[in-house]
Amino acid sequence: MSHVISAVNTLFGYPGRMVLSRLMYAVKLSTFSMLALRDWYRHNRIFSRRSYRNVIAQIIFTGVDALPTITMLGLTTSFIFTFRTIAIVDSIGGTEDLVDVLTNVIGLEIGPLLAAIILISRTGSAIVIDLGNMKLHREIEGLELLAVNINDYLIAPRLLGAAISQLAITVYFTLITMVVGILLSGLLLNVSHFDLLISLSTVFSLPLLGAFVIKNMLFGFMIAATACYHGMRVRTSPTEVPQQAQNAIVNSLTMLFIIDGLLGLALLS
Repeated sequence: MSHVISAVNTLFGYPGRMVLSRLMYAVKLSTFSMLALRDWYRHNRIFSRRSYRNVIAQIIFTGVDALPTITMLGLTTSFIFTFRTIAIVDSIGGTEDLVDVLTNVIGLEIGPLLAAIILISRTGSAIVIDLGNMKLHREIEGLELLAVNINDYLIAPRLLGAAISQLAITVYFTLITMVVGILLSGLLLNVSHFDLLISLSTVFSLPLLGAFVIKNMLFGFMIAATACYHGMRVRTSPTEVPQQAQNAIVNSLTMLFIIDGLLGLALLS
């Protein structure tokens, strides 16, 4: 009987332990990020070239270098989601329904999520490997001996660069997805669908744009913070690098959907 009670307690205690572990992880990640931004703010001036050199380098790697991949994915998504959504909704509703669906589903959900997943798989893993190898080769220890602030020099630029890049590539991706999908529907289904381009240009209000910007900045910041956090956890063994990279990807995806769900609830209320 005691074994049964122990099994029941373990079963029902597991969700609680999972929630507590997620909360503790979020607290550690937030503390890690805020300390990095604090050190960056203390060591830099707003209009100093040095302040943004590393940030710009991260933006180039995260955003500019990813444009070919984003372009191909945007063209594919324009057919898979936008064109097919227009075809389905057009058979049961009007132009107003199509605009609402494209704005909320493609613009606020699918676009940010797919761009964030690319950021996780491409930039997140690269950051973990980069910082992890620096820890293994004692490069970070050498920088600290030279009185270089690691948060200012390595961590904060990645956080800021990834946040800006996530916003930029999502805007680019969403534009391609919507415009190409509408053009395809206008050419292949109904010429009147070209009017959706005009309707979409007027539907984005300030609250909608604000939600779009906040969501994408949070996504990019969280992805880079998770990657940096796990990269700095590498200690002495080379096998820790792929392990931490895997942990970073899994935790980034988990946090991504948690943040998206919480923001969705906030927008509904």
